[in-house]
Amino acid sequence: MNDRLERFGEFLANLQTSIFTTSFQQVGSNWAHTNIKHEFDLLYYIVAGQCRIRANNEDLYPRAGQLVLIPAGTTITTSSDDDQFAKYYCHFTASIGETRLNELLRLSLIIDVEDCSLIEQHFQQLLQHSSQHAMTSALRCKAVLYEILCYYIENSPVKTLHDTGHTSIETISVVINYIESHLSDKLSVEKLAGLVHFHPRYFIEVFKTMMGCPPMQYITKLRFERARIMLATTTWSNHEIADKVGIVPEYFTKFFKHHSGISPSVYRNHMAGPSSKI
Repeated sequence: MNDRLERFGEFLANLQTSIFTTSFQQVGSNWAHTNIKHEFDLLYYIVAGQCRIRANNEDLYPRAGQLVLIPAGTTITTSSDDDQFAKYYCHFTASIGETRLNELLRLSLIIDVEDCSLIEQHFQQLLQHSSQHAMTSALRCKAVLYEILCYYIENSPVKTLHDTGHTSIETISVVINYIESHLSDKLSVEKLAGLVHFHPRYFIEVFKTMMGCPPMQYITKLRFERARIMLATTTWSNHEIADKVGIVPEYFTKFFKHHSGISPSVYRNHMAGPSSKI
């Protein structure tokens, strides 16, 4: 795997999904649609028979034991003359920040499944959770979809970043590395935008697209997380920790309490208690 894809993996952790529908269909030879375009991604797992899908100008012939992933916005025409044709399907969206995954990462439209029982189990779980109305049902659906997407990405023969993905990743990587190594400094949008020669307003848009939040919000979260770890793992004073994470010392207690609901001293005492050793 090249360096760009490895760096993209860090942003992939910010992937957000929404599931619209999932089902199982024993459609046989009746699966016929012409020039259909959806605003969501189409995920199929073929369990019996085979079919034909024309995706834009590419002809696909998926068969039993294969996964198909058709990106949103693709014009498709489908047909099947196989009476045994059956499939699981899931319609969903997947985005990093405000950008669709397929606009950043190009994958194979079809992959072979080696562990068919695993993938079928995942789709059965999708069906089960989507039919329930428990508090965690939607969350469990997402968790299963993430498992399927991870399997697809890991086993896709094609894994290439689009040009926009290259630019965004290179840009944000430079900025993230700078933030992490200069967290104790005074950081501003203007300073960060200048690192990559972007106008501040455009820089905010690019950063939010890739990271899911504006740059200053990201910095605030990072400062809090670093402070939390330091309180739990060191004996440094509040003043020392504030200096290391770039917070005005006089404001540190208020800052920490705002984000955690408790003061730094209470948090530190709690982390030093018996429960922290479990």
